[in-house]
Amino acid sequence: MGKVVEFTRATGSPTSKPLWRHVLGEVLRGERLEQERILTEVASTAGVSPQYLSEIERGRKEPSSEVLGSVADALGLALVDVVRRVGEVLGERQEAERRNAERRELLRVEASFAFRADAVPEHPLATPDAMPDIAMPDPAPAPARFDAYLLAA
Repeated sequence: MGKVVEFTRATGSPTSKPLWRHVLGEVLRGERLEQERILTEVASTAGVSPQYLSEIERGRKEPSSEVLGSVADALGLALVDVVRRVGEVLGERQEAERRNAERRELLRVEASFAFRADAVPEHPLATPDAMPDIAMPDPAPAPARFDAYLLAA
């Protein structure tokens, strides 16, 4: 029998940034569903095949400006409205990622040895009974997360 080799997820690796075509597809599909219209109806009105519109909505294809304009018109939107919505979603995601990165950095600093009060004996919080209302962080590192396995023969 083979040996199982565990791979851990790299910590601190940047998350993949959303692509324009993915967010564009989300915006178009969201608008179509909000209008309670079926894909074939919108595709027919826009003059594109349902398969192509489906690929646009799933972020698989990036339409030309002419096709995008036709789909926007079929949904009763101006092209500028579609672009604005996509920009807003991308901006919200960028801001959320920035906040998450700040939180991760803060947690990393707080968990570091240099930040711990008990690392400096003369620090006022170094003794457990100095401030009983404050819980000292657990010095044990968190267990590694295993997300992938490789079965080696």
